[in-house]
Amino acid sequence: MGFTDRMEKKIEEMDEKRQQDMGNLFNYLSDLDIVGLDGILSEIKEIRDSGFYKKLIEASNNNKYEENVDFLGDLPKHRIEILAYDNLKKGGLLTTIFTKSIITVQDTLTLYSFIETTYYLHKNPLEKEDLLNIYFSGLDERIIFALENFDQVKLEDLPEPTPEYIKSLGKTYWAEKELYKKLNELMFEVMDFSLNYPGVKYSYSKYRSTEDLFIQFLAACNAVNNGRLGIGVNDTIVAYKTFLKLIKTDVTKYKAIPKRIIGLEDHGAYLVCKKCGTYYQIPEGESADDYSNECECGGKLKYLGSPHN
Repeated sequence: MGFTDRMEKKIEEMDEKRQQDMGNLFNYLSDLDIVGLDGILSEIKEIRDSGFYKKLIEASNNNKYEENVDFLGDLPKHRIEILAYDNLKKGGLLTTIFTKSIITVQDTLTLYSFIETTYYLHKNPLEKEDLLNIYFSGLDERIIFALENFDQVKLEDLPEPTPEYIKSLGKTYWAEKELYKKLNELMFEVMDFSLNYPGVKYSYSKYRSTEDLFIQFLAACNAVNNGRLGIGVNDTIVAYKTFLKLIKTDVTKYKAIPKRIIGLEDHGAYLVCKKCGTYYQIPEGESADDYSNECECGGKLKYLGSPHN
């Protein structure tokens, strides 16, 4: 047997093992007596077998905007992002090691990654009007406060996002994590299956970590919405129901709320990172020359001044 034949045999053996591992996880989870779990497993099989999950993952890595268009920096921060940066840890390894925080700014912003990707599946490439819809339609607040019922509520019936609410998210912790871990492991296997086992590939690994943080964020929202800081089994169930519903929803129907975008261009001076989207507000009396032109993530900062400055 030549080298090529041995490699093909090895790949076949790996494929068989991974399919077996995925089947074992489905069976293990199916045997658990948890309300709502069977429906989630059926939904996961459906997006796997239909090819939708592959389409979602690939869309998340696409350049979603018209070529040579740079309008992300033309928008000031929206209120959820402001609240997150003001009241949560930024995230990263040091946060994980030295604090109990599991919900950080990074987790919160994954909400917009998935709204944007889902929007892109229905309309592409994205234009500035689409970006306004994504960030200023109130869909973010619908998801945070109504979760799987985000499409059934009126914005006026939802509570206002407050610093206290966001701070509560930052205090949540895992009270029961086993189901979350098993479902996360299953989704990793489903991703590999959907992409024909691509091995280690940075862009898809980034998608997995983003999905993981997003599910965690949704679970924390459900806990806090129900007056708890400990995240348990039902919170994981609601998080997955919300995620699976969101990615299949035509979110282009959610339009920017006019009063939220009035005078949108009349904002103060900022530096915005073209890589991660982080904004740094420049206090009155200071200028962009007083700051570095590089973000903490390594991306380049773009000056964003008010038209009236």
